Amino acid sequence: MGKRNTLLPALLTSLVLTGYPMAPAQADGLYIAAGAYRADSDVGDDTTPAGFIGYTFVDTNFLMASVEAGYYDLGSAGNRNMNLEASAITAGGVLSLPLGPIFEIYAKGGVAFLDAEAKSPGFNNKQSDEKAYYGAGASLDILDTIDIYAEYVVFDTDYNSEVAGVGIKLSF
Repeated sequence: MGKRNTLLPALLTSLVLTGYPMAPAQADGLYIAAGAYRADSDVGDDTTPAGFIGYTFVDTNFLMASVEAGYYDLGSAGNRNMNLEASAITAGGVLSLPLGPIFEIYAKGGVAFLDAEAKSPGFNNKQSDEKAYYGAGASLDILDTIDIYAEYVVFDTDYNSEVAGVGIKLSF
């Protein structure tokens, strides 16, 4: 009887510490997120905002899948020869891999609806285009429905636009 009394608490402790069979960090359903990013392009760099709304439709201990719509301000940058202002509205998917009860890594990608305006002396070019975007990130679940994330996203533009940032995600 003595071995049984010590084995059960040890087993329960190991299950709690590994997160099994606990639910993963992200809750099923709707989420919103916003962050601050460093946007970089061939023309220069800028600090910009971004925001998302998404829905997680698969949430298991091994994989999570979401659809997401977002807005990235790609910045206003310039040098002696050119000024560039750009933004993107995105539609895509996110695949997340939980690595324990509070940490996950993810990859995202889809289509970006880009608006860019390049100006230089004697030249003004406004462009709207649809291009691919892709990225990766990691998030830390600080409360059951609040995550802190960091990500890096690349936009397939003529100006080699990419952003890196941190933010907060709220799940409902």
